[in-house]
Amino acid sequence: MRQSNLGVLKRFFQIADTWELSPLQQCRLLKIPSPQVLERYRLGQAPRLSAMQQERAALIAHIHQSLSQDPAVDHAWAWLHAPHQGAPFDGDSPVYYMMEKGLPAMREVARLLVRRSEAAVRMRG
Repeated sequence: MRQSNLGVLKRFFQIADTWELSPLQQCRLLKIPSPQVLERYRLGQAPRLSAMQQERAALIAHIHQSLSQDPAVDHAWAWLHAPHQGAPFDGDSPVYYMMEKGLPAMREVARLLVRRSEAAVRMRG
C-alpha cells in the first residue's frame, strides 16, 4: 500500500473514532464490503483504496474540518448524529443521510457546510 493511501486511511480512522462511528457505519461511508475487510484496512493489510474510496475519505476529512471551524456547530458529533429537518436531510441525521445516499450525499454535506461557513463570515463582516 502506498504511503499516501496509509495517510488517507489513518486520517479516516481518526475521524471515524472521533465521530464514534460503528464499523458498519465506517464500511458504508468508505464503501468497504464488510467489517472484516475494514479491519484489514485499519491494519494496513488491505489493497489500495479505489479512486472513489479516496474521494469518500477526502470528503469525510473535509466535512470534519468544516465542522471543527464552524462556530455554529459546538460539537461535530452531535451535529452529525442528530436528526435535521429540511433539505437535504428531511429528518435524518447527516451520518445516516450520507450512508444511505452515498457519494452524492457526502458531496452535498460538504457543500452545505462550506455555504454555512461562508454565510457566517458574511454575517460577521
